[in-house]
Amino acid sequence: MNTNNSLSLMQAIATFSLMFSLGLAYIINPIEDSLFFKALDSIISGIYGEEVLSKLNNSAVAGMIVGLFSGTLFIFLSINKKVYDYTLLFIFLSVVLIFVADIQDFDAFPYQVTQQLFLWIWIGLPISIGLVGIWQDYIGNQIVAAFLVLVMPLGLSGNTNDHIYPILGFVFSFMLFIELSYGHTRYSRLARVMYYSKEYETVLQWFLTTLVVTLALTTALTSVAFLFHEFLSGLLPYSFSNSIEFNTIYGQALSVLVFFMIWAVIQTLFSRGYLARQVED
Repeated sequence: MNTNNSLSLMQAIATFSLMFSLGLAYIINPIEDSLFFKALDSIISGIYGEEVLSKLNNSAVAGMIVGLFSGTLFIFLSINKKVYDYTLLFIFLSVVLIFVADIQDFDAFPYQVTQQLFLWIWIGLPISIGLVGIWQDYIGNQIVAAFLVLVMPLGLSGNTNDHIYPILGFVFSFMLFIELSYGHTRYSRLARVMYYSKEYETVLQWFLTTLVVTLALTTALTSVAFLFHEFLSGLLPYSFSNSIEFNTIYGQALSVLVFFMIWAVIQTLFSRGYLARQVED
């Protein structure tokens, strides 16, 4: 695999990770419970005097598809600066005209259609912004996209252990998006200095391998740590394993802490034994 292929692979994986993390975020926190969605719904309802967004199709999948389409469109349009500027101006004027027409009850622009499109654009906003950041190496776009992925699906309802695997999947894909998008920006700039040398390709492949293995191992260990709580409940006395303290988040956190303490002890003993054998040899 040459350098160009490795850099393109980083962009492709970062794109899928961004979409996957946003999808899992809405699985963990449904869009109806999102504070951003409720705030936007309140603003639109205040303008039109009736509930609009709650009657529309607020599918996260549809929003992500629209975000993917709009982000890809902007990437291709940015190849020509004049076309890009004129397109932005056209979109801005269209939005203003549609908004004014809706306020004035102008029937040529039915608000159900326009608001449905705006809602999907709103849901897919992290995708469209993130795509531009990934494929054009705009760190600012990457930061904004990461912030929106974290904040937009956020709600007030809590989560239980039933969401542990979607949460771990979200953390894995979200970190993969951040590391690969920023890593591509950093290593593509470094490539101009190193002239795509063989050593540079080795460093790039080492970064990709280490990143994926580290995130996968961390996610797997965290998953096992939460399962360790159920394992402990079968070993401990009945009165303790069924107590309120043990089955709350406090008891689960202690189980995770105990698991990683045992893991640290085993890892330390293994490392000391390995080093002792190396010295003897």
